[in-house]
Amino acid sequence: MNKMNVVIGQSGGPTPVINASLRGAVEKALKHDQVGSVYGTPNGLQGILNHKLIRLNEKLPEICKASEQPGAILGTSRHPLAEEEYAKIIDELERVNAKIFCYIGGNGSSRTVLALHRYASAMGKDIRFVHVPKTIDNDLDGTDHCPGYGSASKFLSHTVQLFAADMLSLQTVSKVEIIEVMGGNRGWLPAASALFKKQETDYPDLVYLPDHPIDADAFLADVDNTFSSKGRSIIVIVPDHMKVNDLAKDPYATEDPIRGHNAGIGFRLSQHINRQLKIPTRVTVPNSLFRIASGFVSRIDYQESLLLGDKAIDYALAGYSGGMVTLERQSSSPYVSRVQWAQLDDFAGKEKTFPTSYWDASRHMPTPAFIDYLLPLIDQEEPGLVFSLN
Repeated sequence: MNKMNVVIGQSGGPTPVINASLRGAVEKALKHDQVGSVYGTPNGLQGILNHKLIRLNEKLPEICKASEQPGAILGTSRHPLAEEEYAKIIDELERVNAKIFCYIGGNGSSRTVLALHRYASAMGKDIRFVHVPKTIDNDLDGTDHCPGYGSASKFLSHTVQLFAADMLSLQTVSKVEIIEVMGGNRGWLPAASALFKKQETDYPDLVYLPDHPIDADAFLADVDNTFSSKGRSIIVIVPDHMKVNDLAKDPYATEDPIRGHNAGIGFRLSQHINRQLKIPTRVTVPNSLFRIASGFVSRIDYQESLLLGDKAIDYALAGYSGGMVTLERQSSSPYVSRVQWAQLDDFAGKEKTFPTSYWDASRHMPTPAFIDYLLPLIDQEEPGLVFSLN
C-alpha cells in the first residue's frame, strides 16, 4: 500500500490551546497505517515556501508535553497568500508526497485553505486541505465557538473580578481604570469581561463592544455619569478595535499594518478623560496574556482543541477537502458538543457577528442567553470572591 504523508501548520495569533490541536492531529495521523511521515511547517506557509519542513514522527513526546503550554511550537505567521505562491506550495507538498495539509488558524487561514483547495482541484491534484479553527476572538463563522476562546474568556472574566477586589480594598483617590481587551472586530471577548456582573452596580462598570462605534462625547458622558453616581473607582472595558468618532489620533501610535485596527485606543481614551474631565485614569493592557495564561486554560477548551485536530485527520483520510472541522453544540446543560464538517465556500474569512440578544447595552451587561452560552466553555467555574467584610 502506498502511504501518504501529512503536513501541518499553525497560523496567526497563538492561543493557550493551539498546541493541543497539533497534538490531536499528529497522534491520529501516526495511528493510521495509510500515513507515512508527518511534517510540521515552521511559521505557517513560510516553512513550505522555504523548503524547511520538519518531520514530526519522532517528536510526539515533545508535542504532547507542549500541548499544555502556550505559544505555537511550530511557530506562526500572518503571511498573506499570494496567487503566484499557489504553485510553489503545491510543488513542495508533492515533493514530500503530502496528500493532506491541515492548517490550524483563524479567518486568514480559512481563506488560505479554501484557495489552495480550489487551485489543487483545478490542477487535478489529489491533495486534501483541512482548516482547524483557532482564535481567542471567536469570530469564525460556521462553528458554535472557536478553540482558544473559552480559555481567553476564563482569564478575562476572572481577572476583571480580581481587579475589582483589589480596587475596592484600596482607600485611595478614586480613578477610572481602563482595561484594553483583545477580540478583533466582534464583541465576543470584550463581552466576556462582564460574565460575572450580576447587577448594574457591579464591576466592570462600562463595557464597550467593537461592533458598535461611539462618539467621543458620548463616551465622556458615560464615564462622567458613572464615576459621579457610583462615587468610587470604576472599571471601563474597551476593545482594542474600538471605533470612537471624533477622537484625536495619536501621532506616535503605530497602527497594525495587517489587521488595520486603531492602535493604542486605551491610552488615547485615558488622555481624553484626563483632558476633558480631569479625572485620574490608569490603563491596563493585558495584551498577550489572553493567549498565554496557562493557569486559566479551560478543560473543555483543551479537550475540544485536541479532538478537532484528531478529527481533521479522519476527515482528510476519508477524502474531505476545502472545509473546516467545526463544533456543533447539542446541549448547554449538560454541555455536549460534537465535531462536524463544513465546506468553506460560503463562509471562509467571514466574521461571525455577536448577537444583539446576548448583550444588554443600556446596562453594559450580558443577557442570560450569553451567560448560558459562555459558562460551559469556561468549565462553569466562577471566581467565588469575598469583596468586603464591612
